[in-house]
Amino acid sequence: MVNLKSMNSETELENSKESSSQLNKFLDPRPEPNKWLAATFLDLLKRSNKEPEAMEALEWAIPQLCHYIEPGLVDQVFADWIEQYLEILVNNQNKVNN
Repeated sequence: MVNLKSMNSETELENSKESSSQLNKFLDPRPEPNKWLAATFLDLLKRSNKEPEAMEALEWAIPQLCHYIEPGLVDQVFADWIEQYLEILVNNQNKVNN
């Protein structure tokens, strides 16, 4: 005969171990909200292929963030991307003109 009480205790112990290992994976957004947001975006990105809701969340959140950031900061942080994009524009314009 199986002792249900000991099985429940073992299951509870396994669940508590699983919960505590999951807690270690979570970031508290209060001390470092930027780090938390970056981790959240990356997590949504990883899940976006399998979960349409994750892609929808990114499609909403990214423009929100981009519209809030000062243009000068965008210029600083993404200078390489902007430069590459402008080069592509110039090359495409040159192809059209030829």
